[in-house]
Amino acid sequence: MSLFLATLALAIDPLEQAIDARHAGNFAGAAAYLDVVRPLVDPEDEARWNLERGLAEELQWRPGEAEPYYRAAVMAGGPAAAEAHYHLVVVLDDMGRYAEARDALEHLLDTPGLAPEFVPVLQLQSGILDLHEGKQSRGARRIRTRVDAVDATGLHPWMVGRARTALIDSLAAGANALEFDTSEGRQKRNLARRARLLQDAEAQMYAVFKTEEPEWITGSLLVVGRAYEDLAGDLAAARPPTRLRGEQVDVFRAEVATRAEAPRTKAFNCYDKGIEVAARLGWTSPVVMALREEREGLAAVR
Repeated sequence: MSLFLATLALAIDPLEQAIDARHAGNFAGAAAYLDVVRPLVDPEDEARWNLERGLAEELQWRPGEAEPYYRAAVMAGGPAAAEAHYHLVVVLDDMGRYAEARDALEHLLDTPGLAPEFVPVLQLQSGILDLHEGKQSRGARRIRTRVDAVDATGLHPWMVGRARTALIDSLAAGANALEFDTSEGRQKRNLARRARLLQDAEAQMYAVFKTEEPEWITGSLLVVGRAYEDLAGDLAAARPPTRLRGEQVDVFRAEVATRAEAPRTKAFNCYDKGIEVAARLGWTSPVVMALREEREGLAAVR
């Protein structure tokens, strides 16, 4: 776009044009447009420009590139600064820089004039950080205590989906840690506990569907699918009880192989559903690529 055309666009508001491009899913186009009109942006719109430029990077799965724009928006101040601060917390979390994300979150919570209705949303992110930092009980408690109320407002479906998917990931990790390479009694207890955790994860997954957020719908399906695939693999490789001998061991192995088919089918269905949702909504992401790879790999052994 020429500077002349960009100047004409100012009659509408160049940032609004970038927002329209972002809403249409044209994130690269939004970034390019923002770069062209950058010299024409009023100083009072400095934070808005940096916020939009950061979003254009974050939505292309480039949190590292988004970070400096969000920091610049926070420094510029104004109404857009708080939103940029929120996104800064998210990208720092996504990059695994949890201590920095926690520090940024605490500073945001202390911001004068922060809308009270936004505090529970930030508390959900605090719970997500707890989970990522290994504080599983506290993180799960924070999310479960607040997520239904935030969900009921209908105002923050993206964060609701993010929080529920983080909880699903935690539940899946807890389930996967319950092994079957152990005594017969512990195998039975671990299988029962694992089933309960995966049922909880599935319930959260169905709640994610209601957000209508493709990022988290596909993400939750990938996590639950992998958890069921791991269950199938662990069942098939379960250690035979020491009391079994000869043909009894073969019967045991055949039985667990049969029992592994149900979770393997569930895993395939999760991957398949994720791909179908992505295709229907025109959604592309690294998660969708992973769903395709997992489905193809599982199809080869079913």
